Amino acid sequence: MRILTFIFNFVLPWQSTRRFDDWKVLAFSAILALVAGIGAMLVPAGCSRAQAIDLSTDEAVFKQVKKQKNKKFSQDDVCIERLKESARVIVVGFFAYDRGCRFDGVFIDSRYFETGDANLSNNALTALGWKKGKRVQREVLAKLWVEKGLLAFFTVLHTKDKDFVLPQETYKGGTQSKPREFYPPQVITKENGETVVTLWTSVMRRKKEFHEHEFRFSSAGILLKG
Repeated sequence: MRILTFIFNFVLPWQSTRRFDDWKVLAFSAILALVAGIGAMLVPAGCSRAQAIDLSTDEAVFKQVKKQKNKKFSQDDVCIERLKESARVIVVGFFAYDRGCRFDGVFIDSRYFETGDANLSNNALTALGWKKGKRVQREVLAKLWVEKGLLAFFTVLHTKDKDFVLPQETYKGGTQSKPREFYPPQVITKENGETVVTLWTSVMRRKKEFHEHEFRFSSAGILLKG
């Protein structure tokens, strides 16, 4: 702002009373370009939006995923899940013969967030309406995001599977089941504002496996554990 004030208070009046030589015109243009460049750099990154891209079809999503990855794969290798609750969120995974579809990332609007990106969950929850939600609404959204986003390629168990067996873990005394029982998906809000989702999933590998998960989100929607 001080540079702009100097230009308008001193340079422009001087320009109107004196005739610029060519080098002075070039210098003046350079100052304006410098000011514009500084202004652009000072704009917060969060204020800009990614350029809109076509994600209207699965083929279009595949083409955009190809641009994100430095490897060869076909459209059959890509798993795509669209959230009916928000067209802004598209979940992407990759197929592996020994694991089925495996979560890779999410398109949120026109930006791709890969797994492990610290901003993935809070941006997805924001797109789903997290910031406007109260405690109950946030619990609903957290559960929705876990089931249809982070665990989109697992089977979330709402009732006990007939083949349900507690996972085996190795202890010093030998291998035994942990003292846990099946329960349907649960979500609570803690006193510190964290939203916690716990549930069981099944996945078919060489045999059907069952896993217990816990996801914790901060009041801002940031994934703290999962």
